[in-house]
Amino acid sequence: MRPSRYLTGLACVGALVSLCALTGCGHGGDPNLVHVNGTVTVDGKPIPLGLIVFEPDPARGNSGQQGHADIKDGKFDTRQSHKRVVLGAQVVRITGGDGVNPEPFTPFGNLLFEEHTTQMDVTKDQPPLQLDVPGQKTKKNP
Repeated sequence: MRPSRYLTGLACVGALVSLCALTGCGHGGDPNLVHVNGTVTVDGKPIPLGLIVFEPDPARGNSGQQGHADIKDGKFDTRQSHKRVVLGAQVVRITGGDGVNPEPFTPFGNLLFEEHTTQMDVTKDQPPLQLDVPGQKTKKNP
């Protein structure tokens, strides 16, 4: 006798749930990875459009995957990119633009500053970050 489609479907769902439990998908997963969110400004004004990248700092003994998030109207959250950040020492790279006429080769519009790099430590209960890029000469895209 052939199993019904209903039973076959239930078996498939059960297998997927088991696979997720084993691989850590969903809300669980690696306890050494966290989501990070916050605000990024330049000279105190929200960055209209940009990107923030968290790279584990090997010079300070950290390794693992990069985390990143888009910046929009000065706000970012790695939950939106699904790219959590490794706990510990990080090199943080920020790119920001005016958001005017973004295109494939200028995805943030006219750049507001050269890439800004800073260092920080990410903790288990990381509070929202408030980062300010010091004022720099405006760089126009070619």
